[in-house]
Amino acid sequence: MKIGGETVYLSEFETLYSDIRKNKDCSVEEYFHYFLKYKLKIFDAKRQGLDKSAEYTDECERLKHCLHAKDGMSVNKVRVLTYKVRQDEGLSYAFKVMKEVYDNLQTGADWNDVCSCIKDPRFSCRVEHDMSSLLTEERMELDKIHGSGFSEPFVSPVGVNILLKSDDENCSVELLGNADDAILVSLWNEHHSEDLYSWSEADLQEFFRTNRKKYLWELPHYKGGVIHCKNKKAARKIKKKLKKLPMDCWEGKLSELKEKDVTYDAMVETGFFQIGENVYVDKLVFKCGDYKPKENYPYAFVLGKCLDYMPDSYSDVYDVLVQDYIQKHEELYFENLEREFRVEKYIDVLKTVNSDGSN
Repeated sequence: MKIGGETVYLSEFETLYSDIRKNKDCSVEEYFHYFLKYKLKIFDAKRQGLDKSAEYTDECERLKHCLHAKDGMSVNKVRVLTYKVRQDEGLSYAFKVMKEVYDNLQTGADWNDVCSCIKDPRFSCRVEHDMSSLLTEERMELDKIHGSGFSEPFVSPVGVNILLKSDDENCSVELLGNADDAILVSLWNEHHSEDLYSWSEADLQEFFRTNRKKYLWELPHYKGGVIHCKNKKAARKIKKKLKKLPMDCWEGKLSELKEKDVTYDAMVETGFFQIGENVYVDKLVFKCGDYKPKENYPYAFVLGKCLDYMPDSYSDVYDVLVQDYIQKHEELYFENLEREFRVEKYIDVLKTVNSDGSN
């Protein structure tokens, strides 16, 4: 291809693709998308003068020093990517985030690029040189990685994790192979993370409005809560007190009322309930199945509304919406860069690259 009138040769693509293929299956077409984005970052970094910045110079000097120092290379190095989860939380969202990380790594994306895209404070990356400091679950997953590469997402006491393993050869490749370009890309990521990975509530609302049909649910949902109380009379009084309040205030309001009147002694479960997720909602809302009453709270009723297959608001699909917005925003950003640099792609040439990364 050509970027800004400058030729990018197939040999460079083949070299990097061959390295990726040593560790993971990745089609030529999948890797090309990553490669193009990688090259665009390099050209844009140079256009902005990042290759003449003090940050770039300092990092290059540090790298040279590392290469000449015998102890600068580790025989073994393991990166532990973690999405932290509290003991009282579910793992579904953490698994979703780490599955996206895993899918990106599968395409051959650089781990640093992948990690820099995640601004969630619960996500972290640590480097371990001493394998004895790994958790039991981490050591078990490490044993499954032959040579170098990365694990599938797995659970440990701290959350959901992915391991990336490097040996001598891979450390050398990481430091020596296209090191200057890698430094430029890293600097570009630092300078543009806010442009690419920030949003406002207004942005999300508009994105939801224009893409509303994309967020249709496959199964009906109920937005509200299940309240377990002593009897039907108590249920009527509780419903009257709660029906005009936001869901997140219900538990606090009941605690306040209970101090004055034990009639309001009740348990509350609130959220979005898909059919099949909660036996009480299934029976009381969707009219299927059955449930066993709570021992101390024999009467149950629901308060809220059935959304069927369409979310009521952007906040109903907030986590998924944020990820989709970031992905779309990133796509548009790089499409614009392609136009600015007048990228010319000769896709047919990719057919000469074999699946093992060589001609």
